[in-house]
Amino acid sequence: MCAAPMGMMAAGDQRTGGDVLAAWAESLASRRDEMRGRGCLRFAFYGRVSTEDWQDPVTSRARQLQQAVMLTAGRGVIVAEFFDAGESRTLAWARRPQAAALVAQLADPDRGWAAIVIGEYERAFYGSQYASMAPLFEHYGIQLWMPEVGGRVDWHAEDHEQTMLALGLSSKREITRTRIRVRTAMAAQTREQGRTWAGGRRTGTGWVMPGRTRTRRTPRGAGGRTASNRTR
Repeated sequence: MCAAPMGMMAAGDQRTGGDVLAAWAESLASRRDEMRGRGCLRFAFYGRVSTEDWQDPVTSRARQLQQAVMLTAGRGVIVAEFFDAGESRTLAWARRPQAAALVAQLADPDRGWAAIVIGEYERAFYGSQYASMAPLFEHYGIQLWMPEVGGRVDWHAEDHEQTMLALGLSSKREITRTRIRVRTAMAAQTREQGRTWAGGRRTGTGWVMPGRTRTRRTPRGAGGRTASNRTR
């Protein structure tokens, strides 16, 4: 049996949960060399965080990596990492830099790992992406490990296939639901508050934008001059 390296928090450690997770994740690199050569299954970890503005990539990576290590504990060791930051799940693997780098190594017999582990399905796949990637992994003899199936994905097991299909639909529905919710909320705000996307307000003669003046021209007078009324 392989013993996966695990980090422990020292007694009295006052660091925040995010700091501890980040420090623990970084400490894995220093422990990998001692795990190599023991006949353990070697894994490549793949993770992803969509937006740097709303999620902390360091904490998110640490959490996903922790879940991956827990899943592979006693069965192998993570020897390579691929983590995409700022990439949407809707993008195909070929359009995510780190996912594409992982795929590029599949055909390399000296890549150093024989399995891929992810911490959460939604971090790797969206819609029908699993159905597109699974044959490629199987072709190169690469195992895929996921928490949702409790370990290794069986390419030919019907229950695993159904689980992947359901997760793909759920991942796609989550994105669709979020988009509808945002659009509905913005439409309601515009309708109720009388504001445009740029924050203007409606008047009797048109829209007035914040910090700007609007010129309303009147028909030319007998003198041929144009009168204007400036409003805020």
